Amino acid sequence: MADFHGWRGQRLRLDMTNLTYEIEKLPMEYYKKWVGGRGMNSDVVYHETWQGMDPLDPANPLCFGSGPLAGTFAPLSGRTTISALSPMTSSVMGLDVHGHGDTNMGGAFGPAMKYAGYDQIIVKGKAAKPTWVVIYGDKVEFRDASHLWGLGAKKTTVKILEELGDPDVRVACIGPAGENLVKFACVINNMSAAGGRTGMGCVMGSKNLKAIAVYGDKPITVAEPEKFMKQAWDLRERIHNSPSAIRRRAEGSMDLFDVGNAIGINAYKNAFAGFMPRIEEVYGGMQWAEKFLFRRKGCWSCPVSCGRYTLIKEGKWAGYHCGGPEMESNCNLGCRIASYDLAGVNVLCGVVNDLGMDSISTGAALSWTMECFEKGYLTEADTGGIKLEWADIETSLKVVDMIAHRQGFGDILAEGNVRVANKLGKGLDCVPHCRGLEHISVDPRITMGFSLGYAMSTRGSDHLKNYSCLEFPGCARSRAYQIDEIFGPEGAKKFWEDFPKEMTELDTKPVLCTWSEKNKCVADLVSCCCQAIGSWGGAGSWKEAYYPLFKLITGTEMTEEDLFKVAERVINTERAVWLRNGSGIQDDTHVDRFFDEGVVDGPYKGKKIDRDKWAWAQQEYYKCHGWDKYGFITPEKAKELNLEEIIPDMEKGKEICIKWLKSGKKPTTPVFIPKEFRK
Repeated sequence: MADFHGWRGQRLRLDMTNLTYEIEKLPMEYYKKWVGGRGMNSDVVYHETWQGMDPLDPANPLCFGSGPLAGTFAPLSGRTTISALSPMTSSVMGLDVHGHGDTNMGGAFGPAMKYAGYDQIIVKGKAAKPTWVVIYGDKVEFRDASHLWGLGAKKTTVKILEELGDPDVRVACIGPAGENLVKFACVINNMSAAGGRTGMGCVMGSKNLKAIAVYGDKPITVAEPEKFMKQAWDLRERIHNSPSAIRRRAEGSMDLFDVGNAIGINAYKNAFAGFMPRIEEVYGGMQWAEKFLFRRKGCWSCPVSCGRYTLIKEGKWAGYHCGGPEMESNCNLGCRIASYDLAGVNVLCGVVNDLGMDSISTGAALSWTMECFEKGYLTEADTGGIKLEWADIETSLKVVDMIAHRQGFGDILAEGNVRVANKLGKGLDCVPHCRGLEHISVDPRITMGFSLGYAMSTRGSDHLKNYSCLEFPGCARSRAYQIDEIFGPEGAKKFWEDFPKEMTELDTKPVLCTWSEKNKCVADLVSCCCQAIGSWGGAGSWKEAYYPLFKLITGTEMTEEDLFKVAERVINTERAVWLRNGSGIQDDTHVDRFFDEGVVDGPYKGKKIDRDKWAWAQQEYYKCHGWDKYGFITPEKAKELNLEEIIPDMEKGKEICIKWLKSGKKPTTPVFIPKEFRK
């Protein structure tokens, strides 16, 4: 292993059926092709799953991936990517058409994997009974988890730490939701850091795997340690002292509420209303900190510490404490259900997290039910006597417990909103989603970069794959250098001429989204927080801040262009999982409601997505990637990316796609498909 710096040169495979394990050595060429983290995971998910595979098949590989910066002193390098075929996502062609699923979590699980000696852990099979796994270097133990089954994430973690007697152990586990195969169950580490989206906790539960505890003491070598420490210290200080980091340290990610409210994009009433009146009265970052902040916490090697511990000091919820919550949890379990009871919302966030459910999809389930009651689509006869009305925290707490334990109406909601609406035959028009994954808190009718990013993400509706915050006026002004990098001199000139109207228009978004998704993918490859890649004003761009660290750690000859080519390879590989099932242009879109109904209130009242401009943006985005008009990877692009093996799958998938488009079949949810691609 002497030639590996940053990397460990191996991964661990766990066979839950036979309770055995294998340590697999990896050559340097493999790392040059996939780098790490998300890249290695995408390779495994594509090549070890197949067209039409059930995500709950024991053969579905659950992958925990870490990159070369994880476990080092590089700032913000504590991220871990979890990937598998997703049980949550679906296609408008059918609810049984699944695609690539992944989520990214903070904490320190990835660095612990590295200290144990692994860049990746792959879990397959299904144990005969509840099991948890202890990994310490080359020693792996499979232990009975019967006494842990049914426990929430916090109690599970505490019991494991007590059993092992070592506070340095890092635990990734599921709550009752994962055990009961809730489609949007998540993985929790460090008691509250969530790998939230696409149902990775459901896949983990399907394997009867309650938890993985990992620790080790194998040092990570750095190619040029002295230069690396100097560079890392310098970057750490720049990030720590940047204005954006100072604000985030004080307010946590709740500072984004203030930004979102000023723009008028925060989710309200099932994410369709677009604007929450009087939000500034309760949902500001400083209001939250003053009322509930107990102490701050940070992920591995983080100079920002945007994580929170909450303590409610007074009122009916007095004494409740939990990790977090962060902005998306508060927005989707607060704004989305129209609640101004911030203390109650924090309790709801903490309970959902401990049960092991994605807070975004859980908030979507609650708000969908509330809107359906308001419109008369649902009655108490449908829900077993439960009536959910806007802002009802008490009933929401009961419902989320029912979801996690699949009891009563909660059993139906546990399938995700698209499946629920299809099963009940009503409420389909009330489901904001892309590829079966519900929207986050930003209204796609207003911020067009987010809008295109949602639709084109390889994991369904998503705000992190296409991290296009440069469309926001404040971000664009503070990072003008990136505008020049993305668009070139002439393109940048046009960008600023249209600014700040730019945010609400699609004109530049194909280019912006293509750039931002590659940029974000690089962060996932090396295991950096996306905030590190150009988000902190004092950090500079990826090229000037993080690429030098990558070179100093690994000692490889890979150039910046090589890294971005790997990112492109990974994005295409993830998309290929969808494409081989025939899911192309018909799923790269939004529900009709966002094209037909304008925002109901706020500064962008009346704004909706223009159908003709959307059809244009789709095609321009495909051109940016070198795909065909159906959104399929061409043989030429596959060869360019050294992915020749996917070509037969692309040919078969395209046939399925075209056949479905020409069939005139009704989509599983009402979505917009440009006329020329319909019968």
